Amino acid sequence: MLKNAGAHFVIIGHSENRINSESDKLINLKIKSALEAKLKVIFCIGETLAEKRKRKTQSILSKQIKICLLYTSDAADDLL
Repeated sequence: MLKNAGAHFVIIGHSENRINSESDKLINLKIKSALEAKLKVIFCIGETLAEKRKRKTQSILSKQIKICLLYTSDAADDLL
């Protein structure tokens, strides 16, 4: 739908969506779908303030990157 509307980029994984309901697995599906549609993805990652205060930034961001980008390299390679 975004591609048909003329979009070239899409923001996926924004903190407001993560807080409300988006899981890393759902974000992964959205990224793969966007790449298949030949959209360029702006992929957001981040921790909550509570996670930051507990010094969990590195583990949280690593987990998000690992799960959200799982099996996306083939679709991304087509855009390069």
